[in-house]
Amino acid sequence: MAGEPILQMIDGKNKILLFRELSKQATEDATKLVFQTEHTFSFSRELDRITTKDGTVIKVGELESEVGIEAIQAKRDPVSAFLRAAAIAGTKLEIWEVSVDEDLEEDGKFPAIYAQGYLDSWEGSAGAEDEAEISSNFIVELEPQFGMATITAGQQEAIQYAFEDTVASSENGGGGVEG
Repeated sequence: MAGEPILQMIDGKNKILLFRELSKQATEDATKLVFQTEHTFSFSRELDRITTKDGTVIKVGELESEVGIEAIQAKRDPVSAFLRAAAIAGTKLEIWEVSVDEDLEEDGKFPAIYAQGYLDSWEGSAGAEDEAEISSNFIVELEPQFGMATITAGQQEAIQYAFEDTVASSENGGGGVEG
């Protein structure tokens, strides 16, 4: 076992979802729904057991994939409004699940799952003692693809803001941290 890398956990907070309307591939970057709390990217297929005189054989069905999405509602969030409108209109979307863990970054790209499909639901809940939430379900068309995705500076800012100094940014050459 000497020389083998030590495996580490992936934090769920480091897996985010990005969305884009498929028809805007050439003109818009993907955007992040803010305050994502949980999502589940599931893969399943039906397996039919057929009993024969020689024993049981399995008939394998087609792969089905979907993404369950949950988030806290944000005031005036354009991405939430865009996704709700896409669910209502039946607009075809793109979705990425991106693992934004710095340890997994390669040449400015991060491991991702990419898929195209539709939101089949959009639900907003507003409990008296809780934050207003949304939940949705993305149904994948065909098979998801695995690869590496670029995260733009704007997307990175939506994920996490950078450290800023205590002095005005014009005083220290732009803010941030030195080093």
